[in-house]
Amino acid sequence: MSAAGQAKVGTPAIERKMPDAYSIRESLQGALQDFVRKCGFENVHLEEMIRELVGLLASYREEDLALFPEVFMFSSPNGLTALAPGSTQVTLGSAALAADSASAIVRKCAPLAASGWAVFLVKEQDSVRFGVFRAARHALALSAEESMLGLGRDEPVMVIRNRGHLTVELRSTTGDRFTAALTTTSATASNLETHIDAFVAGATGALVEGQDFRSYLRRLLTDALQRCHGALLAVVPAQSATADTSLQDGIWPSPKISLAELRSAALKSGTTDALADLMAAEVLVRGMINSDGIVLFGEDGSIVAFRVFLKPKDTEAMALPSTGGGRRRTYELMKLRLGTTFKAVFFRSQDGETLCERSEQ
Repeated sequence: MSAAGQAKVGTPAIERKMPDAYSIRESLQGALQDFVRKCGFENVHLEEMIRELVGLLASYREEDLALFPEVFMFSSPNGLTALAPGSTQVTLGSAALAADSASAIVRKCAPLAASGWAVFLVKEQDSVRFGVFRAARHALALSAEESMLGLGRDEPVMVIRNRGHLTVELRSTTGDRFTAALTTTSATASNLETHIDAFVAGATGALVEGQDFRSYLRRLLTDALQRCHGALLAVVPAQSATADTSLQDGIWPSPKISLAELRSAALKSGTTDALADLMAAEVLVRGMINSDGIVLFGEDGSIVAFRVFLKPKDTEAMALPSTGGGRRRTYELMKLRLGTTFKAVFFRSQDGETLCERSEQ
């Protein structure tokens, strides 16, 4: 055997060092890039900032408090002007057009982005101006997300927001959506919007002309449910609300919170007092959703009770799962009573999972 061969045989094999860390940063960037460019964004720095925002909003907290800011990315000042005239936007600073700027921007803006306010980032030459703007000016106005769909690809705008545990949704002016799930589960589109749509359909079934109110109720419930620690909602027909004794273990406000009537009055009168009455009712609804127990809706867009607690009958107890949290088991009990006690039932867990079923009877 040659000397070269002997050296080769006697040389220990070099073991490949396996990586001991992994980040989805690169793979996320690749998946986002096609979507972002399809929506009309053509600046690589904006693409990188959007990637950073997705990671930040997946589970954003300040002082151990979970925050859920909506962030609007504008490719030019024209889009921001179209959605938010100067009087409805507050500039908080400017930063370099770079991915590293995203964290500081969110930290400065996120605590302010609530109750109709959202974060904006707008590209201005080689920098981004940032701040907050009124994404929903009041209860009767279209939201910025609804209005931006008319801008299309020529003036692209992207809204980025949390839609559950480590789940972020992006929506653009083209109407396209992208869901990023920063978990080990398979990525699927967020069900929050679909499930709220189904529940709202049940909660407005008795309204003859309620399309505008349905849009309003969807916005209200989406915001309230996004910020709650978990919730159970149900729609009850009028006869169940008064006759079903299983629902009496709760708080029944008198009069009921008639959101549809309050909104109609605000539209007809156009007075600040009527609008204030509607907004005050919204505060009560948010508080009810943040309470334990079930919130009961009528089929006329009203809230009739909250803190309702159900007890299973012996026959029902046998059909309920033996595992899972108390809220999830109560939801399964509510499902058993669909078509009799309830017209629709809705569940949201603390980590953002949603479920909804509706009876067609």
